[in-house]
Amino acid sequence: MEARQKIVGTRILKQTILAQKTYKIICHEGGSRSGKTWSIFLFFILKALRGKSITVTIVRDKLSWIKSTLLKDFQDITEKFGIEVIPEININRAEQVYYINGSEFAFYGLDYSEKLHGRSQDWFWINETMEVGKKHFDQLEMRTRIGGILDYNPYDDLHWVFDLQKRPDVTVIKSTMLDNVRFLPKQIIDKIKSYEPTEENIKNGTADNYMWEVYGRGEKARLQGAIFTNWDIIDSIPESAKFVGYGMDFGYTNDPTTLIGLYTMDNELYVNQVLYKTGMTNQDIASEFRNMGVGNLDEIYADSSEPKSIEEIRRNGFNIRGVTKGQDSVMYGIDLLKQYKIHITKKSAELELELRRYKYMEDKLGKTINKPIDTFNHGIDALRYVAIMKLGKKPTLQFIKRGALGI
Repeated sequence: MEARQKIVGTRILKQTILAQKTYKIICHEGGSRSGKTWSIFLFFILKALRGKSITVTIVRDKLSWIKSTLLKDFQDITEKFGIEVIPEININRAEQVYYINGSEFAFYGLDYSEKLHGRSQDWFWINETMEVGKKHFDQLEMRTRIGGILDYNPYDDLHWVFDLQKRPDVTVIKSTMLDNVRFLPKQIIDKIKSYEPTEENIKNGTADNYMWEVYGRGEKARLQGAIFTNWDIIDSIPESAKFVGYGMDFGYTNDPTTLIGLYTMDNELYVNQVLYKTGMTNQDIASEFRNMGVGNLDEIYADSSEPKSIEEIRRNGFNIRGVTKGQDSVMYGIDLLKQYKIHITKKSAELELELRRYKYMEDKLGKTINKPIDTFNHGIDALRYVAIMKLGKKPTLQFIKRGALGI
């Protein structure tokens, strides 16, 4: 009772509670950082605290994405409101199943969908629905006794979820960062607002009509101008592939620190995400490198704007140096990577998501311009760094004959 009294309702939470009395499926459609995830968690936690046990199945496309996002939010919420969770939340557990007041909260990645077969539940929740196929929704719905919630940024106007909304038992709740603005850091608010095609943002080169519609206003739009289409997903790096080096991008609070391994074989690129994590100090990074088996002689090319971090990691015994950035180095690196077929490992989940979302900017009329957005690019930047330093040399005649330049 005490924990329940501490929970203050939000507009989105109140709308969800009202909607579930009439509709079977609730679509939370909105912009970035609008509070969708917390509101949905609070909706289910309130049900659990009322005493009647329920089973909730929570899914996202990749289990690693659940561990890096949903489970962290689940832990933050339950700790903030003093809610007991059994067992204690631990992202390293094989089975991500927890209990609150007798109610079950089970987290599943759809890359392990076989674990869902035969499972039934009172409620299901599909997080980031734009990443998920219709067949997974159908399988969940047919085994659900009460209802489901879907949340997403509407970045693909041809997605199946918009056909689902035509059903009479489905409703839509919309939200933007304005519904959550008092809980957001100023830099995140400024970043989202920078996409709005105002005169000042256009002058500053940050305006992007698509990004503003989807992540600012929470309105559906059609993704156009995708930068990378020359990639696919593989199980693992082939044994015969040659290791080229690592690329690294620094982050801390909101942006992740990334380490991407690059390999080549038959004039094609093979890529493996080694690290993608926030909140890491330079000492943490060095320790992580050792745990992951990064060799002292392995070449690491990092963002040269962080010389102090590079030096500290070098003093820990790693062969790290800053990338040489020339004029238009971002476009040069992008053009260089687009010359190859790129294969990324299936465990490179965050890098895969970046490749799906990384696009060229749009002007106020929605026309694509030859400049990439400055987001969804932390793993891509790391890949670009190592590619520039190891693949960006003057091509030999043999290299040209093999078709690397597409001529």
